[in-house]
Amino acid sequence: MNERCDILIIGASGQDSQAGQNGRSGKADGANGKNGSYNKHDTPHCTTATNGGQGENATTSGEHGTSGGAGQDTPEFLLKVGQFVLSSQLLIRGQAGNGGAGGNGGQGGSGTNGGNAGKQDPKCTSDCAAALGGNGGNGSDGGKGGDGGNGGNGGTILVQYVSSSITLPASGQSYGGIGGKGGKGGTAGVGGNGGNNGDGSAASFGQSGSSGASGQPGSTGTSSTATVQPVPTL
Repeated sequence: MNERCDILIIGASGQDSQAGQNGRSGKADGANGKNGSYNKHDTPHCTTATNGGQGENATTSGEHGTSGGAGQDTPEFLLKVGQFVLSSQLLIRGQAGNGGAGGNGGQGGSGTNGGNAGKQDPKCTSDCAAALGGNGGNGSDGGKGGDGGNGGNGGTILVQYVSSSITLPASGQSYGGIGGKGGKGGTAGVGGNGGNNGDGSAASFGQSGSSGASGQPGSTGTSSTATVQPVPTL
């Protein structure tokens, strides 16, 4: 709205919202397994290697962003015209407040890595199966983005003549505010890496979380046109 006007009435815009808190990641990687051993004394025997510990899952998901504040309607405006005549048209403009932006969703927490498997003693490989590495922990979901606030509505602009004999050209338009942008969805938390198995292969990755959906934009407010109402002098 960059057009010329003589009087401008403005409604306040809604506040932008803050982003949601990020989810909490797992704290520690899985413990590594212990190596196996071979005991050659008295009764020879093998001690098998132990498996690696599982990675920790993320403990919480990302928080949802909150919605943006609504824009204020254009305040209603009444202009009473007295005993004077303007040489040009009186232009009145109103602008409702824009909606605030929705907050972004928090990021999902990450899973931690699985522990590596212990190694078997070379003398025991035929008797003992390879130990397993721990699986990676699962990541959590990202939070949903908050919706944008709705734009305010254009208010009533009323021009009254106190004398029906006065001719005063007047016009006006009160514009609705623009809807706020929706917040972005939080990114998904990543699953942890799987630990190494005793045979050299890798254990499974943890599952990654889902990304949060983006918030919806707010709606634009309605506009209204100024009315000119002659009021006879009492």
